[in-house]
Order: sequence, then structure tokens, then C-alpha cells
Amino acid sequence: MAFYGSYVHALDEKGRVAVPARFRDSLLGGVVTKGPEYALVMYPPAYWEKLAAERDYSDVAEPEYRDYLFHFFSSSQQISWDAQGRLLLAPPLREHAEFSRNAVFVGLNQAVEIYSEEHFAQRAQRLEPVTWERIRAHMSGRLAKGVSGPELPA
Repeated sequence: MAFYGSYVHALDEKGRVAVPARFRDSLLGGVVTKGPEYALVMYPPAYWEKLAAERDYSDVAEPEYRDYLFHFFSSSQQISWDAQGRLLLAPPLREHAEFSRNAVFVGLNQAVEIYSEEHFAQRAQRLEPVTWERIRAHMSGRLAKGVSGPELPA
């Protein structure tokens, strides 16, 4: 299932937030973890397994990579909810996202990002037309060659 759209839901005093109904079936049993900047990222089970398999641990890896793994996996929690469809977000996840009152769920194809309203508003600023066209043209060229993936030129 491709995730798309944005949905605002209130966080309660215990840190619970209702997961948008249209996302629930695909996300159950997946993982929510810290994402880039102030985002949380929800991954469906199969996609999480793929990502986890690509992130091998090595005690001789660069310290930055080990730090990345530490933050990626240590803050992760399995996705489940109560009878009302509410997900209880662990305090470290809420702190990372800087939630105050509401959470904004944003579907991004294979995953769902969650932002505070403030960080969502910053992120939702208009994408510069030059940037939009550069990325669109690059991805169109890659797809025409049968190559998928986000590799972008500098």
C-alpha cells in the first residue's frame, strides 16, 4: 500500500495519538522510530525488515555509522494500538518530535512520517520550483533507464 495524505490528530496527556484509520492495517506490527530532523517514521513490517537487513552492525564500522545505528534502533518501538486505535509513543520519541498538542501524520509512499504541527508547518513550506524540476527530471531519467531509487545529483 502506498501511504499518502496528511492527517492531524491530538496527543493526549499520556502520549497516545490515534493513528489514521486508512494507515492502520498496513502499519500494525511495524515499527516507529526517530527520523531525520524532528520527524518520527512509521514503517510497515515488511519494509522495516528490509531496512533492518540493510543496516548491518559492525564493531569496526565508522563511529558516525554506529551512532546512527544506535539512534535508529534504540529508539524504535513496535507499532500497536489500543481499542480506540491510539498508539502510545514512548517519551524519547515524543521528545525527539517536540510534540506539544497535535501530531501530523504524513504518508510518504512506503512510510509515514509524524511531525508536531510546528515542524510540519516548517517542512510544508513551498518547494522551490528549481528544486522540484531538478528532482523530477532526475527521477524521470532514472525511471526511463529502468533504475529506481532516490540517488540524486549534488
